[in-house]
Amino acid sequence: MQDITFIDGGSLPMPEGITRKWVETAAENRDEDEKLFSMVREAFRRKIDVGVHVPTYPQFRDMIGQFLNIIKDEKNCYEPYVLKEENAKILELEIIDEVAKQYREETGKTLEVRVCIAGPTDLYLQAFGATGYVDAYHILALDIEDFIKQAFVAAKNFKIKVIALDEPSLGINDRIQFSDANIISALTVASTYARKQGADVEIHLHSPLKYKLVCETPINVIGFEYAATPSYLSLLDKKVLEDSNTYIRLGVSRTDISSLIGIINENYGVNVWKEKEYMQKIVTDLETPNVVKKRLETAYSVLGDRIKYASPDCGLAFWPDQELAFKLLENTAKGINEFNAEKKKQGE
Repeated sequence: MQDITFIDGGSLPMPEGITRKWVETAAENRDEDEKLFSMVREAFRRKIDVGVHVPTYPQFRDMIGQFLNIIKDEKNCYEPYVLKEENAKILELEIIDEVAKQYREETGKTLEVRVCIAGPTDLYLQAFGATGYVDAYHILALDIEDFIKQAFVAAKNFKIKVIALDEPSLGINDRIQFSDANIISALTVASTYARKQGADVEIHLHSPLKYKLVCETPINVIGFEYAATPSYLSLLDKKVLEDSNTYIRLGVSRTDISSLIGIINENYGVNVWKEKEYMQKIVTDLETPNVVKKRLETAYSVLGDRIKYASPDCGLAFWPDQELAFKLLENTAKGINEFNAEKKKQGE
């Protein structure tokens, strides 16, 4: 059995005293690089330190806006929405390269990284809404390919292990006007280059309802939110995954913070927002390493070695603070590592 690799969703709560708007402005204007770079590098180091095997660059900006703002800027394009490849850059990859360089100097190993990019469907819905312009959809898929190409250029001191396309709307948004063939075509355009570079390409879905469609593309990892919705497991047919050589990224720790707070409120008869000392109960009572391990065991009994990656369900941008978020990542790491150790022992 191959060990299950721990990856994270990318986003984190803002450091105290810094707003998301400040980050977006600093990334656009590039007039406070020292403060911005320091913040991103520190968060990235902490992901490594708490045990994320393949960390995602820290995301402090709006996922769709981060890419769409570049695409919609005329100076970055040959014509509307048609990006010049050299302008399709993810600033955070430039920032984390220094951390990866230090990691290699300290460990002698090359750090593997997950790069998250907004998918063509979610980009399209933000840009054009519920209309069905197939040509524009295709152009956005080509733009994503450009961002992926530039990501590999930026990876001087790290290796891109996973390219993740963020497509939460697939399977849950009834505003999507495209046929399955259109969606397969767009996802194929967006994922082919990365697969040719030897990277896994993950699609991050909230629900796996459309997973069979994804199995018809070069995308070889399907990620979904299992921890909060265990019933999603019943939607998957292991044989379909095996026949298409598709793997699963399983959400094994819950990130739906409002629901978790509601459980603590109910269990202890408190208002966590007023009695904030109870906030820690989320990671000491609910999302513990043992709970993570048991979720993996249940899913593994159904999907077996089709599970390649595990992670929190989603990003952690809306968690109350970074300390709680990093504690969840640490608990998730421990649960996955304990699962791997037990499986290895059973196989001896």
